[in-house]
Amino acid sequence: MITILSLILLSGCNKPISHDSIAQQGQRKSEIKVNQKRWQGRLEKVKVIDQPNFKKAFTTVPNGYDDESMSLQSLKNANQFVVKGQIVNLNSMIGRPLAPETKATIYIEKIISGDKSLENKTIKTVFAGGFARVRDLYSSFGINNPQEVVYYPSETFPIPKIGTQVIMGIKKFRPENIGQKKLYKRFNLNTNNFYTINNPETTFWVKSHHKYKLNNPAFYQEKSQYKFKNIYKLTNRFNQNRI
Repeated sequence: MITILSLILLSGCNKPISHDSIAQQGQRKSEIKVNQKRWQGRLEKVKVIDQPNFKKAFTTVPNGYDDESMSLQSLKNANQFVVKGQIVNLNSMIGRPLAPETKATIYIEKIISGDKSLENKTIKTVFAGGFARVRDLYSSFGINNPQEVVYYPSETFPIPKIGTQVIMGIKKFRPENIGQKKLYKRFNLNTNNFYTINNPETTFWVKSHHKYKLNNPAFYQEKSQYKFKNIYKLTNRFNQNRI
């Protein structure tokens, strides 16, 4: 009897990944590959607004960031969800005035904190920056045609590449007013599918060369590495998979 029970327990522990899960993983990889090619093709056709002086002035850690209170628990407390996911697709939101945004489709691989119902599902969110018509930017950057489409990057939130794994804090979209609700509705973003990122300039990590790192390049300026020790400790914790 003991031998039989042991075999049952062992077989349960070694349960193989279902064929559906393997099929879904393969389908997602294929989808990512197609989307990467499409997005790269668009980037190659437009001018990228990349001015060194502009970049230097705006690559900063926001003044409101408090490193002393930063920890995994405080990150969990400050967010409806903390998730680990993968970027499946990016879509430009051309026509959004002044502050371009890019719609992102993200597959949720793991819920670090929050309701587990999002696990193994895809959500929509938005990233700062992206494709825009010159007329919709606060400056023409010396381009004469107001209808020309350019790529306008955010210095504190470089848009991660399709296929990148990320860690972030999110919450369900709750429009602040009717105008905001209508604006996002134009891009098929609503309270059912849209989750906003909390503090993307400070608590958003991307996986690069098999390790998570903060997405905002300002954290990697020499002065920042001595000033913001706790967020580096949290980053190391993610890389040691102690979550």
